[in-house]
Amino acid sequence: MPWSKDHKQATRGRILETASTALRAKGVAGVGVAQVMESAGLTHGGFYAHFESKDDLVASALAHALEQSGARFRAVERAPAEKKLGALADAYLTADHLRATDTGCPIVALGPELARGTGPARDTLAEHIRKRIDWLETIAPGKTRQERRRAAAGTYAAMIGGMLLARVQGGDDGEKFLALVRGFLKEP
Repeated sequence: MPWSKDHKQATRGRILETASTALRAKGVAGVGVAQVMESAGLTHGGFYAHFESKDDLVASALAHALEQSGARFRAVERAPAEKKLGALADAYLTADHLRATDTGCPIVALGPELARGTGPARDTLAEHIRKRIDWLETIAPGKTRQERRRAAAGTYAAMIGGMLLARVQGGDDGEKFLALVRGFLKEP
């Protein structure tokens, strides 16, 4: 008797959760299909019931991780209009996020690796970045669309780059670096 749709969906969710955590912690090259399936409590043979290839898994797990990381961006909803980008910097550039390499921003964790490749994961990431910039533009200051777009792109690039550089430094140095980037982004 075949599995129910709910069971298959729950199993796929477990695989995506496991893969998204492993990929952020170890990178695409450091994670194998068999390892993901074993960590999810499944056999390697069941993989192809859910994904066509490792590339399909990586793209799907990346999309899952990007959706999870969006929670940090919802923190700005309560901030006054003129302080939304500063609130976003406060929510994203934190010491907890700095240490959360396996559950933190997948762009910081996987972006440099995916930028060198091609395929569905890179396409997923590029589309997400475009959508995030579009959203940031709606909350960015500026009188013209071009001014808001520039503020959105600059803020996003500073946050992503700031987190990446802080992780390279690690520890207290990384936290101090995040504070500098937050201060820069919150200047009038």
